[in-house]
Amino acid sequence: MNIKPEILAPAGTMESIIAAINGGADAVYFGGKSFNARRNAGNMTKEEITAAVAMCHSHNVKVYVTLNILIKNSEMPELVDTLNFLKGLNVDGLIVQDMGVIYLIRKYFPEFKLQTSTQASVYGLEGVLFFENMGFSRVVLPREMPLTEVARIKKQTAVELKIFCHGALCYAYSGQCLLSSMIGGRSGNRGLCAQPCRKTYELLDDAGNFYGSGYLLSPKDLNTLDDVEAIVASGVDSLKIEGRMKTPEYVYGITRAYREKVDLACGEAVTETIDKQAVMQLFNRDFSRGHLFDEANILNTKIGKNKGTLIGKVIAMPESGYVGKHREYKHLPIALNEGASLSLGDGLSFGADAAIGTKVDAIFTLDGKRLEKGPVGKQVTIPCRHGIRPGTLVYKNSDKVLLDRLKDEGSKSVALPDLAVDYQVTIKALKPVEITAAAQGIEARYVSDFIPEAPLKNPLDEAMVKEQLARLGGTDFVLGEIHIDLDPDLFLTRGQINSLRKAVIQGLEEKLAAKDKSDPVAPTMVPLAKELQGDRKAQIDKKRLSVEFTEMPTTEFLAELKDLGVDEVVLPLNVLHPLEMPAFAKSLGFQVLLATPKIIDEAAAAKIRALMDEGIFHAKAINGLLIGNYEALNILQYQDIVLEADQSFNIFNTLATKALQQWGATSGVLSPELDGEELKLLSENSAIKAVLPVYGAQELMVSKKCIFNCQDCPEKKEGSTGLCHKKMSANLVDERRQSFPVRRDAQGIIHIYNGDTLFLREELLTMPGIETWRIYHRNESLDLIKTVIGFYSQEIYKENWGLPEGLGTDGTTRGSFKRGVN
Repeated sequence: MNIKPEILAPAGTMESIIAAINGGADAVYFGGKSFNARRNAGNMTKEEITAAVAMCHSHNVKVYVTLNILIKNSEMPELVDTLNFLKGLNVDGLIVQDMGVIYLIRKYFPEFKLQTSTQASVYGLEGVLFFENMGFSRVVLPREMPLTEVARIKKQTAVELKIFCHGALCYAYSGQCLLSSMIGGRSGNRGLCAQPCRKTYELLDDAGNFYGSGYLLSPKDLNTLDDVEAIVASGVDSLKIEGRMKTPEYVYGITRAYREKVDLACGEAVTETIDKQAVMQLFNRDFSRGHLFDEANILNTKIGKNKGTLIGKVIAMPESGYVGKHREYKHLPIALNEGASLSLGDGLSFGADAAIGTKVDAIFTLDGKRLEKGPVGKQVTIPCRHGIRPGTLVYKNSDKVLLDRLKDEGSKSVALPDLAVDYQVTIKALKPVEITAAAQGIEARYVSDFIPEAPLKNPLDEAMVKEQLARLGGTDFVLGEIHIDLDPDLFLTRGQINSLRKAVIQGLEEKLAAKDKSDPVAPTMVPLAKELQGDRKAQIDKKRLSVEFTEMPTTEFLAELKDLGVDEVVLPLNVLHPLEMPAFAKSLGFQVLLATPKIIDEAAAAKIRALMDEGIFHAKAINGLLIGNYEALNILQYQDIVLEADQSFNIFNTLATKALQQWGATSGVLSPELDGEELKLLSENSAIKAVLPVYGAQELMVSKKCIFNCQDCPEKKEGSTGLCHKKMSANLVDERRQSFPVRRDAQGIIHIYNGDTLFLREELLTMPGIETWRIYHRNESLDLIKTVIGFYSQEIYKENWGLPEGLGTDGTTRGSFKRGVN
């Protein structure tokens, strides 16, 4: 028999929590008004959270609270208040991303069970082991991981594992997307993603030739209902449904669908109440089994929003057809498919891109007779302002009958149950009567001031005692169990039994009230000022200058940089020849860091471990490693080598630098989403050396989803499990004609960069805590890089703010330095 995994439902509002409970969820996840990655969801106040936790626990539903955004130093006091509030609620876990939050909770609030957010960017076994070793109770695996690897990890770890089973997919690896942030200052890492991946783009090669257009970054929605049996067999502990911004009807319907499938997979008898058609109707951008089952065609380039289900097509209006009274409306004739119906209140969309839609306010026959609903397989007309061509496909994207049904089923009352009171009554001859009432683990006892008498006619029986004790009207109690120890041939009046009930119930109420008024959980006092205050760093007269290469440079290129003022070069790790270029760079006098791959899955981890076992990573061969993920950190943290945390760790606050220091890093690249003042404060108080990118192409997305659509791609071939390792480059052009360079690396990973080059200038001299300035080299010419190096190694210190010949500001940006992010 398979172990039944938890069904974890989303909840943005109290209505959605009720829907999740009614749908059969084992657990729900939700956030408060702050600090969660769906800040545009309804979310809940502290009073609502308190009620929600009590409601869920009374129905044996666990509660996980999301604290899964990056936190600024200025927000830490509010975070501590939130943690103290949650501490008294006995929540079942916290879902976190920020390293500083992890540091704070582990040090000051160890009673909380921690789970990783998908934003924490765990990619494989090594990352899971890292968090398992830290005592986390659960780790969420990436949506890019196949189920076969999920099963392997489960066999090699003890920590609980969670995967996504249904809902929207992100184009980028979670936690590694800055596109929304850089375009409009709305950070996905801060819960305010503007979803630029749901916009239309063109893809042009470097020569400007057309690759394709459409919703190029928009994935289909994940749907694994048909694969639940295989998923259960993998041993995974929790199935997460995405959708905290969805309606309660959606939450109920999808939760119920997975409840039924999981129960069925675990051998239980199930009557299906939510079929495939209902699931498709609720919300879909077309469905995919996702990376869990290595499905190649994950992107939906034709539509970026809810498409609905196909119900028919527009037909030509007969010449004698109905025109209608209102000239501003056109009566659109539709031929409904067999099995498809139409009801008042339904929502429709037209065409493959669903760009135009309408609500069904009325339904007519072709000759103008009003209908209550569109009969299956018939031709009808509806009022519509839009002129839609005959032959256009018609989709129903909102089904009023279905939604009304799900609303009724999902909104059934799940209020806190009344207090059940249990009685124990002892009625003995020649002794006062004793009665005990118990509820919620609290007992009250009462002893009468009278003793039972001999009966004049009929002796007392248990039925009469129970009848009187059950009279609980006007109280908050309902009757539980009654146990009576009654000697024969005794008598009590009904009034005496009633007085016993009233006295013991009053005592129970007083004890319960005293319990409720007991002292709240004592708040944890956190010395935040001390924690956020680091050792003041002296002004560094001249910064270290570091150049990071996206691709391995030639020896000739590196040699040209000698004696220009470059202190350090960062080279990509080459697993075939790891030390050839680093050795050459060291011979030129550069300090050398090797950058591990952005994404370390099982295969990449094996290669890095093999290199480590060969003794490649040591101080004589290189100066250190630039690590970009928890996998690399877990593999390398106890080696005798310098580790620098890359910007993919999202270093956002002082406590994050303390966490990295504990984990073995000696330096770190600060988050590109912080503004100048925040960077200054953080660098001055950082527990590790601060590195700041100052020039070059900023990476905005890292993704496993290829957008090149090559016809010879092995991933597209029937039955193929091959991956495409062909390097490619192009430019992604948005609706405003802004261009974003795209690169596919040898791993098959897509990297999308900001089209404007980062270029920080005189403002850098106001930040004494920064130790290293980093220049990114992607495809710049040797002459340009030499000019840039000359500016940062010499010209900037002259404070004349003029730019050398060949270096201008056109096409450049200061990134988030001036505005920061929300």
